[in-house]
Amino acid sequence: MKYKNAVPVIATADVQSTVAYYTRVLGFEDHFLYGEPPVYAGVERDGVLLYIAQDAKLAVTLKTSSLHPEVFLWVQDVDKVFAEHKRRGAKIVEDIADRPWDARQYVIEDPNGCHLKVAEPLDAAGT
Repeated sequence: MKYKNAVPVIATADVQSTVAYYTRVLGFEDHFLYGEPPVYAGVERDGVLLYIAQDAKLAVTLKTSSLHPEVFLWVQDVDKVFAEHKRRGAKIVEDIADRPWDARQYVIEDPNGCHLKVAEPLDAAGT
């Protein structure tokens, strides 16, 4: 018996627009949409899954309270991913930099206020 994976779930008031953001700006692809209109969805990039759930009350509470749930994404070639996200108009709230926890990292804020920490281990980033 063992755990095999974990999938973060991002709360939103609008599943369809959140999926559009993740595909258009962050380069994910549609994995599934459930409901009409969609109330649950999945997006995927390079085997990394994120789920998106309709939860207007939680989404509004997070925004009005200035709370920022975090999702940590380990990537390869973080500088190239950063350039792509910047070019596509992602809201960068922390610029790319080497961090004391042995990672080269930057932070994006998605339209729901979620902070996506995109990083690569320093030894793999070549810095």
